[in-house]
Amino acid sequence: MHEQQARYRTAIADLEQRIANASTGERVKLNKKLTALQAQDTEIRTYEEKIHHLADQMISIDLDDGVKKNYAIFQDILAKIK
Repeated sequence: MHEQQARYRTAIADLEQRIANASTGERVKLNKKLTALQAQDTEIRTYEEKIHHLADQMISIDLDDGVKKNYAIFQDILAKIK
């Protein structure tokens, strides 16, 4: 587990505990934060799995091939070219 994933999990556990002890009004606000953190945790975990899969393949690239060709190799983990 990476450092950021550990931070998310700690923050999620803290929020879950705070929600259990919160008043009804505060619980709604904390649940929104919890939902956002859980989404971020899922996103980073999914991204890490994709990166790990690519790293395991030990793909050789040639920078002289240019951006478009190399982008195609890593398009699942890179932002779209504008």
